[in-house]
This record gives sequence, C-alpha cells and structure tokens, in this order.
Amino acid sequence: MSTLGKRLIKSAKNARKIARGEADPASFQVHVPETLDVQKIRRTLGLSQEAFALRFGIPAATLRDWEQRRRTPEVSARILLKVIEKNPDAVTEALATA
Repeated sequence: MSTLGKRLIKSAKNARKIARGEADPASFQVHVPETLDVQKIRRTLGLSQEAFALRFGIPAATLRDWEQRRRTPEVSARILLKVIEKNPDAVTEALATA
C-alpha cells in the first residue's frame, strides 16, 4: 500500500475515534488549500479533460469551469483534487468497482 493510502486509512481511523468520542477533535488539523491549479494537475497526469473527468468522477463541465476559473472548487473538491495530485492511483483504486 502506498504512503498516501496508509495516511488515508489512519485519518479514517482517527475520524472514527472522534465520532465515537474517543479522541478530541481539536488535536487533529488538516490544511485544505484555498486554490489549486486544476489544469496543471490534469496535465501532469497527461489526461484530456474528458479522460480526467471520467477517471475521477467529476462532471466534464465542472472541470472546464474550474480550469477556466469561472468557478472555484468547493472544499471537498479541493481535498479530492489534492489527493489526486499526490496519489492519483489511490483515488482510482478507491473508486474502482469491485
């Protein structure tokens, strides 16, 4: 398993501890970037807009809007994009059908 995959599992376990009241949420901190260069992330992977959208479950029109800066990705989308930037295979694996 990749380093990012291990970190994601650890984060999920920590989130479960918080939800159960076994851990203090103030002890955990994440950084979500305010802006991301979505086009750069996509191009680094060598994917067309359509291929990137299909691979990661993002509507192609939404991706175009982000790349042309007509819209800014919401927090959850920025988190997904950051994970894609760091470890696209982890996202592909997580989204694959069983």
